[in-house]
Amino acid sequence: MEQRINAIGWECPRPIIETKKLLDTMREGTVITTVDDRLAVTNLISFSESMGYSVTCEEKDGKADIKIIKVWSEYDEIAHGTGNLVIQVTTNSYGAKSEGLGENLMKMYIYALTEAAPKPKTLLFINKGAFLTAVDSPVLDSLKILEAEGVEILTCGACISFFSLNETPEVGGITNMYAMVEKLNSASNALVI
Repeated sequence: MEQRINAIGWECPRPIIETKKLLDTMREGTVITTVDDRLAVTNLISFSESMGYSVTCEEKDGKADIKIIKVWSEYDEIAHGTGNLVIQVTTNSYGAKSEGLGENLMKMYIYALTEAAPKPKTLLFINKGAFLTAVDSPVLDSLKILEAEGVEILTCGACISFFSLNETPEVGGITNMYAMVEKLNSASNALVI
């Protein structure tokens, strides 16, 4: 089975998200995503290789057809299981601090979590990450979507107090260091950003 996605004019990460969503609906098959952005070409190839998919790229007239061939693999067994992924968010900026970029990357990361499968079981917000669950956070809409889909969202109470944030997060609940250690220790997979 071969399916196509016309991603002309789409900004990253949308071409990857839509391609992954389509690939996730099929056990095996081919997806050809057409893009006109060099970064999208690089990211789609990198994504495909990281998933173990066969990938080729044909470029012509400023456009590229990224052909991804999927066969059933161990990754799919894991990805379609429930798992127990816990992500600890320690900052409100993704990567090294740079004027505006880190905040935009964090916004894209949290949004991408809403589209990813499987979803993490828990998101823990600690240190400056506590700002992401507070009033006026640029990621509140995405966090509310994740919470509605069953993702547990917890913010460090000591961090809320230290930064003089509103006593109650705008999304999720409050936790403490001991509970966070328990969540991380019991996770089948943990990620700290």
